[in-house]
Amino acid sequence: MSSAVLPALLPFVFALLWASSYVAAKIGLVDATPFALVAARLAIAAVAAALLIRVMGRRWPARPRWPYLLAGGALLHGLGLSMTHAALVAVDATPTALVHAFHPILTAALGVALLGERFAWWQWCGVALGFAGVILGVPLSLGAGNLGLLALSLLGLVAGTLILKRFAADVPAFESTAVQLIGGAICVFLLMLGFETPHWHWTASFVGALAWNTLAMSIFGMAIYSAMLERYGAGRASSGFFSVPGASAVMAIRPILNRRE
Repeated sequence: MSSAVLPALLPFVFALLWASSYVAAKIGLVDATPFALVAARLAIAAVAAALLIRVMGRRWPARPRWPYLLAGGALLHGLGLSMTHAALVAVDATPTALVHAFHPILTAALGVALLGERFAWWQWCGVALGFAGVILGVPLSLGAGNLGLLALSLLGLVAGTLILKRFAADVPAFESTAVQLIGGAICVFLLMLGFETPHWHWTASFVGALAWNTLAMSIFGMAIYSAMLERYGAGRASSGFFSVPGASAVMAIRPILNRRE
């Protein structure tokens, strides 16, 4: 029973973790520039994952898989998260999550076209309903600049997912995540050095938000995502993003997210 139930719960657990990351990011952005926040998050997560691999006696993935894992991580973690955080400076958590609900739609379509994945007719009906809901719900008032940032983050999420599924789906989830984090950290450090003057204010709220997104999301949450990629394929693994806007709306309690004057 548990062997069937627990894997089925993974998309919902991932959705809750991903939704919470938007809220934590909004809190962290009060005290840091967006790329600096993501750089700190991914660097700490990469070091922690590497230490855990050593402590648990696991082996790193085979060298031929590293270029794909690094590239997938640079897109999924680096580009996807950095552009999301840049948009979150001016955009609330829920609209951002709503735009990211395009992720399973695009991934499902491209997974069928590029990876040979198969969807049943009723799954395509669900994708169509999700697409209609996202189209109707995305607020165009976000502005062209913010929508452009979210489009780039969406590109990173989709492209990274497809690369990882196509070229590195056989790598164990935790080891795959560890190498991805290295690729993501390199990508966002380059963005930080090239496009912003970074700063961090190490307040209690910043440390708490950073710790949550580093441990719960970047390590544990993305290991779940890698496991779903291996088990279900790119389209079904990304379907958890449909649940994220609603979960983030519940979590985004206004008093918590108020910026300091």
